[in-house]
Amino acid sequence: PSMHNLPKGALYGTMLHEMLEDCAALGFAEVVANQAARQKIISDHLQPLELGDWVTAVDAWLVKFIAMPWRLDSVAASPLELQNLNAEQLLVEMEFLIATHQVDVVAMDKLVCQHTWQQQARPQADAQQLHGMLKGYIDLLVEHQGQYFVVDWKSNYLGEDASAYTHGALRDALLHKRYDMQYVLYILALHRLLKSRLPNYEYDLHVGGAVYVFLRGTDNPETQGLLMDKPPQALIEGLDSLFQGARGGLV
Repeated sequence: PSMHNLPKGALYGTMLHEMLEDCAALGFAEVVANQAARQKIISDHLQPLELGDWVTAVDAWLVKFIAMPWRLDSVAASPLELQNLNAEQLLVEMEFLIATHQVDVVAMDKLVCQHTWQQQARPQADAQQLHGMLKGYIDLLVEHQGQYFVVDWKSNYLGEDASAYTHGALRDALLHKRYDMQYVLYILALHRLLKSRLPNYEYDLHVGGAVYVFLRGTDNPETQGLLMDKPPQALIEGLDSLFQGARGGLV
């Protein structure tokens, strides 16, 4: 048993999400320090899925992962470590609501593709309109040295060992699944939140970006299973304008 051969599928992805949610609620430092509490969390999530044989492997992975310094492309002076974050720096499963006024999804897709990942090809969004309230949840919102990051846990299986989780493979998985459309909405929600609550808010200074954590690949020495992007301010403001009813947004 290992993270690489943990069964695949949405059921097991949900299990990992909920396990990490419980770890964040307890406090990542406490999870590392308190073996009994940690193994109870793990067992509570693995046993109902008849994965008792994986408890030891997941326990070893979890301790290493929580203590792992994340090498992020940001202005933060030091790497982010989950075990060093206190309760005031974490918000778990942040719910957000975004009003939409006849939003053209094709126009939104065009904006996202224009401003992210060097305009690399990806599946095209279906033509439709959004009107009403768009509701979502951010797995984890983190404040680290004055910057705010949205973190999303991903359980995608990309290969049988760590070598499969290269930067190119992570990027291809993100674009194929259109997680880019997902995280720009997360960043838009974060942008609106900080703009309304943080004195002297500046997008470039305070928004760290989106971090997608491919949980099966955290032992890849090059990528750590982490893929980060910070959408340009022009894209976020363009989406803000588009969602308020402007034609085409800003470019």
